[in-house]
Amino acid sequence: RQKLIGLRHAETKKMPQDEDLLEDLVFKATKGGHKVFVSGTPDDDLFVDPVDLDADDLPNVVNDLDFDYFPSAETSSSLADSPEVQAKLDKAIADVDIRILNPPREGKKLLVLDLDYTLFDMKSTAESINELKRPFLEEFMTLAYQHYDIVIWSQTKWTYLEMKLTDLGLLTSDAFKLMFVLDISCMFSVRSMYKGKPRTHQVKALPIIWAHFPDRFGPHNTVHIDDVSRNFAVNPQQGLKIKAFKRAAVNRATDRELFRLSAYLIHLATSVPDFRSLDHAR
Repeated sequence: RQKLIGLRHAETKKMPQDEDLLEDLVFKATKGGHKVFVSGTPDDDLFVDPVDLDADDLPNVVNDLDFDYFPSAETSSSLADSPEVQAKLDKAIADVDIRILNPPREGKKLLVLDLDYTLFDMKSTAESINELKRPFLEEFMTLAYQHYDIVIWSQTKWTYLEMKLTDLGLLTSDAFKLMFVLDISCMFSVRSMYKGKPRTHQVKALPIIWAHFPDRFGPHNTVHIDDVSRNFAVNPQQGLKIKAFKRAAVNRATDRELFRLSAYLIHLATSVPDFRSLDHAR
């Protein structure tokens, strides 16, 4: 379960596998030497999914931070219009450094995808990351790319995000290309009401992207797919909540979420000129 971050195979450009030789890896010649980070989790600290525990072993604890809700248009309008949120949004727009991997294409819609639990199971252990991929991932990305420019926006740091994307083959495919990638540094926190109580959580605010492509993307042609709907709080109409993909070993045989979703996205791109008329929950 250890990962060596900072090394790549000279030919495949992927992270080192157990069978790779040192002579086949790329080392950068720098003044301070080539730094390699080892990432892993001790056995005693491994995450245990509660569904794998007996009822008697479950802790009697409620995690206030682990809540989700689907924001309404009314509450989200008040959020987006509040001076505090607008100030954070303006700052995020000014601060974000969008590094284009592949330029936007004429006439394409915008698809913003979450990564963890949306495209792969980030918690389960496996011999290969291929066993953690959501079924139909490559087919879904290939079909979506025909109609959408694709952005990955993950609630994790870039160092680990790059590692995951490389392992999953999402940066090296010839069948589809990512326009750019955003990490947790492009998110900011807001206060929403959940069950009558104010809760603070982070959001993926799509106006950050729209502000950098004002003549190409906007609420009329953007879909944001995530397994956590509170991430849509600033712009709920563009949000499409997907069922979280967990316990890959058990669920990958029956999971058809991306298969059906690809058909839905193609239908939108070819039949709906303005996405603002949609309610994805329906």
